[in-house]
Amino acid sequence: MADVHDVAAAVVGRLGEMTAMKLEKLVYYCQGWHLAVHGTPLFDEPIEAWREGPVVPALYRRHKGRLRVADWPSGRPERLDDDARSSIDWVVAKYGNFSAVELSEMTHHELPWRAARVGIPDSDPSTTEISRDILRTYYGRQRVEPETAVALATANAALKGVEFDEKWQDRLRDVATGVLTADDLIRAEICATRGGKVSVLEPVVRRI
Repeated sequence: MADVHDVAAAVVGRLGEMTAMKLEKLVYYCQGWHLAVHGTPLFDEPIEAWREGPVVPALYRRHKGRLRVADWPSGRPERLDDDARSSIDWVVAKYGNFSAVELSEMTHHELPWRAARVGIPDSDPSTTEISRDILRTYYGRQRVEPETAVALATANAALKGVEFDEKWQDRLRDVATGVLTADDLIRAEICATRGGKVSVLEPVVRRI
């Protein structure tokens, strides 16, 4: 199995320079979603529920005192297998555009971090390990439920004579998983219409 440094090196290699805090959160999401999809950990190193969100101490010890990281020489991305690379690519695509603060706030609203800090005020430090079982279950449910929501929305639309193609369903998945809000999707549609531009949604929805 590859280690957490291999994962960090792969993330930095795909996105380039970023804050150390953002790297920590992206590596955390790589672990969570890999557990959800494949049922096995992406790396063995523990993740702790720190005040600022999930942190891998093994990574922190290497970047301590550095605000930003541009590379990760401790890691060897070539040691990652196809499943690991797929998980990392998916997380980078879905979470890579968020800032470190936004990613931290996301983790604060999700069960794995909160469960590890039961009874601990959000402002207090903690080194409690985040449970892999909770990671697997939580993100596993997030993975299944959006697909169910997309399937139901597609079926309901079909009953009304509207067909959602794959691109439209991808947008619905983004909303269902929290990557994109429904308000953002509607706002984009309104802006496109008012600006006289072709809607980003129009090309991917057609009448049956």
